[in-house]
Amino acid sequence: MAVATDMIVPAFPKAGIPRHPVERLTVKLKAKRRETPDTMSFAFDVVDGSLRQYPGQAVSLDLPMPQGTVTRTFTVASAPNLTNWFELTIKAAPDGYATRWMQDALAVGDEITGRGAFGTFSIISHPNTPLLLIGGGSGFTPMMSTLRWLSERSEAADVVLIQAARSKQDLLFQEELDQIATQMPTLKLFNVLSAPKKGEAWSGYRGRPDRAMIRAMVPDAHRRLTLCCGPVGFMDHMGKVLRAEGLDRARFLTESFGHKMALSQDVIPPIKGDGITVSIGAQTYDVAPDVPLSASLAAVGKRIPTGCGEGQCGTCRVRLLEGEVEMNHQGGLSQQEQDQGYILACCTRPKTAIKIGM
Repeated sequence: MAVATDMIVPAFPKAGIPRHPVERLTVKLKAKRRETPDTMSFAFDVVDGSLRQYPGQAVSLDLPMPQGTVTRTFTVASAPNLTNWFELTIKAAPDGYATRWMQDALAVGDEITGRGAFGTFSIISHPNTPLLLIGGGSGFTPMMSTLRWLSERSEAADVVLIQAARSKQDLLFQEELDQIATQMPTLKLFNVLSAPKKGEAWSGYRGRPDRAMIRAMVPDAHRRLTLCCGPVGFMDHMGKVLRAEGLDRARFLTESFGHKMALSQDVIPPIKGDGITVSIGAQTYDVAPDVPLSASLAAVGKRIPTGCGEGQCGTCRVRLLEGEVEMNHQGGLSQQEQDQGYILACCTRPKTAIKIGM
Protein backbone atom coordinates (compact mmCIF):
# COMPACT_ATOMS: atom_id res chain seq x y z
CA MET A 1 0.00 0.00 0.00
CA ALA A 2 1.45 3.37 -1.03
CA VAL A 3 0.13 6.90 -0.78
CA ALA A 4 1.78 9.95 -2.32
CA THR A 5 0.85 12.86 -0.07
CA ASP A 6 1.60 16.33 -1.36
CA MET A 7 0.21 19.00 0.93
CA ILE A 8 -1.20 21.95 -1.01
CA VAL A 9 -1.30 25.35 0.67
CA PRO A 10 -4.24 27.26 -0.85
CA ALA A 11 -4.19 30.92 -1.84
CA PHE A 12 -6.34 31.71 1.21
CA PRO A 13 -5.66 33.46 3.46
CA LYS A 14 -3.52 36.11 1.80
CA ALA A 15 -0.10 37.09 3.09
CA GLY A 16 -0.25 38.48 6.60
CA ILE A 17 -3.33 36.46 7.62
CA PRO A 18 -2.41 33.26 9.47
CA ARG A 19 -3.80 29.99 8.17
CA HIS A 20 -4.96 28.14 11.27
CA PRO A 21 -4.37 24.39 11.36
CA VAL A 22 -7.40 22.11 11.21
CA GLU A 23 -7.60 20.40 14.61
CA ARG A 24 -9.31 17.31 15.98
CA LEU A 25 -11.90 18.40 18.54
CA THR A 26 -14.01 16.95 21.31
CA VAL A 27 -17.12 19.06 21.85
CA LYS A 28 -19.99 19.03 24.36
CA LEU A 29 -23.49 20.20 23.49
CA LYS A 30 -24.41 22.91 25.99
CA ALA A 31 -27.69 24.16 24.49
CA LYS A 32 -30.10 23.61 21.61
CA ARG A 33 -32.71 26.09 20.44
CA ARG A 34 -35.60 25.90 17.98
CA GLU A 35 -35.33 28.59 15.28
CA THR A 36 -38.01 27.54 12.76
CA PRO A 37 -40.25 24.46 12.43
CA ASP A 38 -37.40 22.50 10.78
CA THR A 39 -34.29 24.37 11.95
CA MET A 40 -32.43 24.30 15.28
CA SER A 41 -29.31 25.95 16.68
CA PHE A 42 -26.76 23.87 18.61
CA ALA A 43 -24.21 25.52 20.91
CA PHE A 44 -21.08 23.50 21.65
CA ASP A 45 -18.22 23.95 24.09
CA VAL A 46 -14.86 22.68 22.87
CA VAL A 47 -13.58 20.48 25.72
CA ASP A 48 -10.51 19.12 23.93
CA GLY A 49 -8.63 20.92 21.18
CA SER A 50 -8.79 24.52 20.07
CA LEU A 51 -11.17 25.95 17.46
CA ARG A 52 -9.54 28.82 15.59
CA GLN A 53 -12.03 30.12 13.10
CA TYR A 54 -12.61 32.85 10.55
CA PRO A 55 -16.16 34.02 9.78
CA GLY A 56 -17.74 31.77 7.17
CA GLN A 57 -15.65 28.70 7.94
CA ALA A 58 -16.99 25.26 8.86
CA VAL A 59 -16.53 22.27 11.13
CA SER A 60 -17.21 18.58 10.66
CA LEU A 61 -18.84 16.47 13.37
CA ASP A 62 -18.77 12.71 13.93
CA LEU A 63 -22.36 11.72 14.73
CA PRO A 64 -22.72 8.43 16.65
CA MET A 65 -25.99 7.30 15.11
CA PRO A 66 -27.55 3.85 15.70
CA GLN A 67 -26.58 2.76 12.16
CA GLY A 68 -22.96 3.74 12.81
CA THR A 69 -20.93 6.93 13.07
CA VAL A 70 -21.27 9.33 10.16
CA THR A 71 -19.39 12.57 9.55
CA ARG A 72 -21.21 15.69 8.41
CA THR A 73 -19.97 19.21 7.67
CA PHE A 74 -21.68 22.40 8.85
CA THR A 75 -20.84 26.08 8.48
CA VAL A 76 -20.45 27.83 11.83
CA ALA A 77 -23.17 30.40 12.51
CA SER A 78 -21.52 32.13 15.47
CA ALA A 79 -18.80 34.72 15.24
CA PRO A 80 -15.19 33.69 15.93
CA ASN A 81 -14.40 34.04 19.62
CA LEU A 82 -11.66 33.43 22.17
CA THR A 83 -13.72 31.31 24.59
CA ASN A 84 -13.62 28.07 22.56
CA TRP A 85 -17.31 27.60 21.80
CA PHE A 86 -19.33 27.72 18.60
CA GLU A 87 -22.90 27.50 17.37
CA LEU A 88 -24.37 25.68 14.39
CA THR A 89 -27.81 26.36 12.91
CA ILE A 90 -29.00 23.25 11.10
CA LYS A 91 -32.06 22.47 9.00
CA ALA A 92 -33.38 18.90 9.15
CA ALA A 93 -34.72 17.98 5.73
CA PRO A 94 -37.34 15.20 5.52
CA ASP A 95 -34.71 12.85 4.06
CA GLY A 96 -31.82 14.21 6.16
CA TYR A 97 -31.43 11.33 8.58
CA ALA A 98 -28.24 12.69 10.19
CA THR A 99 -29.59 16.19 10.77
CA ARG A 100 -32.91 14.74 11.95
CA TRP A 101 -31.00 12.57 14.44
CA MET A 102 -29.22 15.67 15.75
CA GLN A 103 -32.52 17.42 16.39
CA ASP A 104 -34.29 14.41 17.89
CA ALA A 105 -31.55 12.51 19.75
CA LEU A 106 -28.47 14.64 20.44
CA ALA A 107 -28.89 15.80 24.04
CA VAL A 108 -27.41 18.61 26.09
CA GLY A 109 -24.31 17.23 27.81
CA ASP A 110 -23.47 14.75 25.03
CA GLU A 111 -19.86 14.74 23.85
CA ILE A 112 -18.88 14.00 20.25
CA THR A 113 -15.76 14.45 18.16
CA GLY A 114 -15.12 16.60 15.13
CA ARG A 115 -12.63 18.64 13.18
CA GLY A 116 -12.22 22.30 12.33
CA ALA A 117 -12.21 24.96 11.35
CA PHE A 118 -11.69 24.93 7.59
CA GLY A 119 -12.88 26.55 4.38
CA THR A 120 -12.05 29.58 2.25
CA PHE A 121 -15.55 31.07 2.13
CA SER A 122 -14.78 34.20 4.12
CA ILE A 123 -14.41 37.95 3.85
CA ILE A 124 -11.26 37.83 5.96
CA SER A 125 -8.91 38.34 3.02
CA HIS A 126 -11.07 41.06 1.42
CA PRO A 127 -10.80 44.09 3.72
CA ASN A 128 -12.29 47.50 2.98
CA THR A 129 -14.63 46.08 0.32
CA PRO A 130 -18.36 46.77 -0.08
CA LEU A 131 -20.17 43.49 0.57
CA LEU A 132 -23.28 41.76 -0.72
CA LEU A 133 -24.19 38.71 1.40
CA ILE A 134 -26.89 36.39 0.02
CA GLY A 135 -28.15 33.34 1.91
CA GLY A 136 -30.86 30.93 0.83
CA GLY A 137 -32.44 28.66 3.46
CA SER A 138 -29.87 27.17 5.83
CA GLY A 139 -27.22 28.69 3.55
CA PHE A 140 -27.79 31.85 5.56
CA THR A 141 -25.57 30.61 8.41
CA PRO A 142 -22.19 31.80 7.04
CA MET A 143 -23.75 35.20 6.38
CA MET A 144 -24.84 35.34 10.02
CA SER A 145 -21.35 34.40 11.21
CA THR A 146 -19.92 37.17 9.05
CA LEU A 147 -22.42 39.77 10.20
CA ARG A 148 -22.02 38.86 13.88
CA TRP A 149 -18.25 39.16 13.51
CA LEU A 150 -18.51 42.59 11.86
CA SER A 151 -20.98 43.77 14.50
CA GLU A 152 -18.91 42.58 17.46
CA ARG A 153 -15.87 44.38 16.02
CA SER A 154 -17.94 47.56 15.49
CA GLU A 155 -16.89 47.59 11.86
CA ALA A 156 -18.35 50.39 9.73
CA ALA A 157 -18.60 48.06 6.75
CA ASP A 158 -20.83 48.77 3.75
CA VAL A 159 -22.99 45.62 3.78
CA VAL A 160 -26.17 44.59 1.98
CA LEU A 161 -27.68 41.38 3.35
CA ILE A 162 -30.34 39.37 1.50
CA GLN A 163 -32.06 36.39 3.10
CA ALA A 164 -34.17 34.19 0.83
CA ALA A 165 -36.68 31.79 2.37
CA ARG A 166 -39.87 29.98 1.40
CA SER A 167 -42.22 31.62 3.90
CA LYS A 168 -42.18 34.09 6.77
CA GLN A 169 -41.83 31.32 9.37
CA ASP A 170 -38.63 30.13 7.64
CA LEU A 171 -36.76 33.42 8.08
CA LEU A 172 -33.87 33.12 10.53
CA PHE A 173 -32.58 35.45 13.27
CA GLN A 174 -35.04 38.28 12.60
CA GLU A 175 -34.89 39.90 16.06
CA GLU A 176 -31.11 39.69 16.25
CA LEU A 177 -30.75 41.10 12.74
CA ASP A 178 -32.92 44.08 13.68
CA GLN A 179 -30.74 44.67 16.75
CA ILE A 180 -27.55 44.52 14.68
CA ALA A 181 -29.05 46.92 12.14
CA THR A 182 -29.60 49.52 14.86
CA GLN A 183 -25.89 49.32 15.71
CA MET A 184 -24.66 49.24 12.08
CA PRO A 185 -26.09 52.16 10.13
CA THR A 186 -24.14 51.01 7.07
CA LEU A 187 -26.09 47.70 6.99
CA LYS A 188 -29.11 47.21 4.71
CA LEU A 189 -31.36 44.17 5.29
CA PHE A 190 -33.71 42.55 2.79
CA ASN A 191 -35.89 39.46 3.02
CA VAL A 192 -37.29 37.65 -0.02
CA LEU A 193 -40.00 34.97 0.22
CA SER A 194 -40.37 32.51 -2.63
CA ALA A 195 -43.68 30.99 -1.49
CA PRO A 196 -45.48 32.94 1.27
CA LYS A 197 -48.21 30.90 2.93
CA LYS A 198 -51.80 31.60 1.97
CA GLY A 199 -53.16 34.33 4.20
CA GLU A 200 -49.69 35.23 5.50
CA ALA A 201 -49.21 38.98 5.90
CA TRP A 202 -46.19 39.93 3.80
CA SER A 203 -45.50 43.24 2.08
CA GLY A 204 -41.87 42.54 1.18
CA TYR A 205 -40.23 41.03 -1.87
CA ARG A 206 -41.74 37.86 -3.34
CA GLY A 207 -40.49 35.24 -5.75
CA ARG A 208 -36.98 34.41 -6.86
CA PRO A 209 -34.58 37.37 -6.86
CA ASP A 210 -34.28 38.64 -10.43
CA ARG A 211 -32.48 41.54 -12.08
CA ALA A 212 -35.26 44.04 -11.33
CA MET A 213 -35.33 42.99 -7.67
CA ILE A 214 -31.54 43.20 -7.35
CA ARG A 215 -31.52 46.67 -8.94
CA ALA A 216 -34.11 47.84 -6.42
CA MET A 217 -32.27 46.39 -3.44
CA VAL A 218 -28.64 46.78 -4.52
CA PRO A 219 -28.27 49.27 -7.39
CA ASP A 220 -24.47 49.06 -7.08
CA ALA A 221 -24.29 45.24 -6.95
CA HIS A 222 -21.70 45.18 -9.74
CA ARG A 223 -19.05 46.77 -7.49
CA ARG A 224 -19.54 44.56 -4.44
CA LEU A 225 -17.77 41.43 -3.31
CA THR A 226 -20.62 38.91 -3.19
CA LEU A 227 -20.81 35.85 -0.97
CA CYS A 228 -23.68 33.49 -1.78
CA CYS A 229 -24.65 30.24 -0.05
CA GLY A 230 -27.66 27.97 -0.46
CA PRO A 231 -28.96 25.23 -2.73
CA VAL A 232 -26.94 24.77 -5.91
CA GLY A 233 -29.79 25.91 -8.17
CA PHE A 234 -30.23 29.07 -6.09
CA MET A 235 -26.52 29.91 -6.27
CA ASP A 236 -26.39 29.26 -10.02
CA HIS A 237 -29.39 31.54 -10.52
CA MET A 238 -27.95 34.34 -8.41
CA GLY A 239 -24.63 34.10 -10.24
CA LYS A 240 -26.36 34.56 -13.60
CA VAL A 241 -28.43 37.49 -12.31
CA LEU A 242 -25.44 39.29 -10.85
CA ARG A 243 -23.19 38.70 -13.86
CA ALA A 244 -25.96 40.16 -16.03
CA GLU A 245 -25.78 43.21 -13.75
CA GLY A 246 -22.06 43.57 -14.42
CA LEU A 247 -20.51 41.71 -11.48
CA ASP A 248 -17.14 40.16 -12.28
CA ARG A 249 -17.27 36.38 -11.98
CA ALA A 250 -14.20 36.46 -9.71
CA ARG A 251 -16.11 38.59 -7.17
CA PHE A 252 -18.94 36.04 -6.79
CA LEU A 253 -17.96 33.55 -4.08
CA THR A 254 -20.09 30.50 -3.28
CA GLU A 255 -20.18 27.70 -0.75
CA SER A 256 -22.21 24.50 -0.77
CA PHE A 257 -20.64 21.55 0.99
CA GLY A 258 -20.79 18.26 -0.84
CA HIS A 259 -21.49 19.69 -4.28
CA LYS A 260 -18.05 20.60 -5.52
CA MET A 261 -17.26 16.94 -6.11
CA ALA A 262 -20.72 15.94 -7.31
CA LEU A 263 -19.71 15.50 -10.93
CA SER A 264 -22.33 13.93 -13.13
CA GLN A 265 -21.55 10.87 -15.18
CA ASP A 266 -21.49 12.76 -18.45
CA VAL A 267 -18.46 14.80 -17.33
CA ILE A 268 -16.46 11.73 -16.25
CA PRO A 269 -14.18 10.53 -19.07
CA PRO A 270 -15.62 7.36 -20.61
CA ILE A 271 -13.91 4.11 -19.68
CA LYS A 272 -12.49 2.39 -22.76
CA GLY A 273 -10.85 -0.66 -21.31
CA ASP A 274 -8.36 1.34 -19.28
CA GLY A 275 -10.41 1.71 -16.11
CA ILE A 276 -9.11 0.99 -12.64
CA THR A 277 -10.79 -1.52 -10.35
CA VAL A 278 -11.95 -0.33 -6.94
CA SER A 279 -13.10 -2.98 -4.47
CA ILE A 280 -15.37 -2.09 -1.55
CA GLY A 281 -16.36 -5.13 0.46
CA ALA A 282 -17.79 -7.72 -1.93
CA GLN A 283 -18.44 -5.16 -4.68
CA THR A 284 -16.03 -4.08 -7.42
CA TYR A 285 -16.29 -1.03 -9.65
CA ASP A 286 -14.43 -0.01 -12.79
CA VAL A 287 -13.70 3.69 -12.50
CA ALA A 288 -12.10 6.30 -14.71
CA PRO A 289 -8.41 6.96 -14.03
CA ASP A 290 -7.12 10.42 -13.14
CA VAL A 291 -10.45 11.42 -11.57
CA PRO A 292 -10.98 11.94 -7.81
CA LEU A 293 -12.22 8.74 -6.24
CA SER A 294 -15.47 10.21 -4.89
CA ALA A 295 -16.43 11.56 -8.32
CA SER A 296 -15.44 8.45 -10.30
CA LEU A 297 -17.34 6.17 -7.90
CA ALA A 298 -20.40 8.46 -8.01
CA ALA A 299 -20.39 8.12 -11.79
CA VAL A 300 -20.84 4.35 -11.46
CA GLY A 301 -23.49 4.56 -8.77
CA LYS A 302 -21.45 4.32 -5.56
CA ARG A 303 -21.54 7.45 -3.45
CA ILE A 304 -19.17 8.33 -0.63
CA PRO A 305 -20.39 11.15 1.67
CA THR A 306 -18.39 14.32 1.03
CA GLY A 307 -18.23 17.65 2.80
CA CYS A 308 -15.93 20.41 1.61
CA GLY A 309 -14.75 18.58 -1.53
CA GLU A 310 -11.30 20.09 -1.02
CA GLY A 311 -9.52 17.69 1.32
CA GLN A 312 -10.08 19.76 4.46
CA CYS A 313 -13.03 18.43 6.44
CA GLY A 314 -12.35 14.68 6.56
CA THR A 315 -15.96 13.71 5.78
CA CYS A 316 -14.96 11.41 2.90
CA ARG A 317 -12.32 9.52 4.90
CA VAL A 318 -11.93 5.86 3.91
CA ARG A 319 -9.19 3.32 4.58
CA LEU A 320 -6.88 2.14 1.82
CA LEU A 321 -6.44 -1.61 2.28
CA GLU A 322 -4.61 -2.50 -0.92
CA GLY A 323 -3.10 -0.70 -3.91
CA GLU A 324 -1.52 2.66 -4.65
CA VAL A 325 -3.08 6.10 -4.84
CA GLU A 326 -2.06 9.73 -5.15
CA MET A 327 -3.60 12.06 -2.60
CA ASN A 328 -3.43 15.87 -2.42
CA HIS A 329 -5.19 17.12 0.69
CA GLN A 330 -5.31 20.38 2.60
CA GLY A 331 -5.09 19.29 6.21
CA GLY A 332 -8.09 16.95 6.34
CA LEU A 333 -6.01 14.08 7.75
CA SER A 334 -3.55 13.99 10.59
CA GLN A 335 -0.22 12.27 10.13
CA GLN A 336 -1.42 9.52 12.46
CA GLU A 337 -4.47 8.91 10.27
CA GLN A 338 -2.30 8.76 7.17
CA ASP A 339 0.01 6.29 8.90
CA GLN A 340 -3.06 4.15 9.64
CA GLY A 341 -3.89 4.04 5.94
CA TYR A 342 -6.70 6.56 5.73
CA ILE A 343 -7.27 8.59 2.55
CA LEU A 344 -9.76 11.28 1.51
CA ALA A 345 -11.84 10.19 -1.46
CA CYS A 346 -12.46 13.73 -2.71
CA CYS A 347 -8.79 14.38 -3.40
CA THR A 348 -7.41 10.88 -4.08
CA ARG A 349 -6.78 9.30 -7.48
CA PRO A 350 -6.09 5.57 -7.75
CA LYS A 351 -2.88 4.68 -9.58
CA THR A 352 -3.45 0.88 -9.47
CA ALA A 353 -6.32 -1.43 -8.61
CA ILE A 354 -7.26 -0.67 -5.02
CA LYS A 355 -9.33 -2.03 -2.16
CA ILE A 356 -10.87 0.37 0.36
CA GLY A 357 -12.86 0.05 3.58
CA MET A 358 -15.70 2.43 4.29
